[in-house]
Amino acid sequence: MNTMNIKQAMKKISFRQIPAPVWYLAAVLAVMTGVAFTLQSGQSLEGAKKIIQLNMDDVEATIQDYGKAMNSIRLESDGQAIAKAHAFAYMIDLRPSIIGDEKELERIRKMLDVDELHVSDKNGILVGSTIPSYIGYDMASSPQSKAFMLAIYYKDFELAQKPQPKSVDNTLFQYAGVARLDQPGIVQVGFKPERLERVMQTADIQRVAKEWRIGASGEAMIADFDGKILSTFDGRHLGESLTAYGFPEKAFNGSEGEFRATVQGESNFIMYRFVDRNLIIAAIPQGEIYGERNKNLIIMLLVSISAVVLGAFIWMRDRH
Repeated sequence: MNTMNIKQAMKKISFRQIPAPVWYLAAVLAVMTGVAFTLQSGQSLEGAKKIIQLNMDDVEATIQDYGKAMNSIRLESDGQAIAKAHAFAYMIDLRPSIIGDEKELERIRKMLDVDELHVSDKNGILVGSTIPSYIGYDMASSPQSKAFMLAIYYKDFELAQKPQPKSVDNTLFQYAGVARLDQPGIVQVGFKPERLERVMQTADIQRVAKEWRIGASGEAMIADFDGKILSTFDGRHLGESLTAYGFPEKAFNGSEGEFRATVQGESNFIMYRFVDRNLIIAAIPQGEIYGERNKNLIIMLLVSISAVVLGAFIWMRDRH
């Protein structure tokens, strides 16, 4: 029987003519393909979850390391600032006349390695300063300086405020103050916490997720509790809301979770975790997760179809 005759014979075969063994083979292969599809889908997803969780752990550790570094240097900076304020208070106690001596105040400022020195009276009014225009300023007139007013009433008072940008030039600045020893009043030093500023620049949250690749094409992202984006892979969309970026509304419910969503035009598997004041988000395209499974499925389908066709061909050959 030549090839042309086989083809003609195959065209004449109806499904009813195909013998039971061939149907059995097709059924077995279909079941095997379905089982393999299900198993590989689960394995692919579990593998993706493990990769995402490991990366989220690394992102969390990085954020915590930055926080520890800043806290350590902040405590050191606070301690040094308060010590300098105490030293200045001691100098005033020994010689109160230095309060009105601009040259002596400037000499002490340089010796203490600070940028500003201020002294108030019992009413919180500045009576001495390395910045003459500040003399007469009422410390109770703003929330920032009002925090030092307690030094007038408590001899053991000491405070190092959190560094914050100055309104004039936006440079990071820190004030520390203690109580006067010679009479009720406030002794204050002001300085630029340069070491802390360098650490803050290095540990900027914006840098954490930048170019952080998960798998071949997945990405990490960080947002705050209000859903404002703080850090992304490409450094874009900072300050934008998660919903504006493309995430579904109310997608981030609970302390951690997972979901599928099309974001920025791509279908992704997404996991998230709230850590301290931050929301860590990690996503991998579903095409990457199931790419290998899909390849294997195509191969199995081709093999199954070939096996069924071959079985039918052998049956036809034996029949004729």
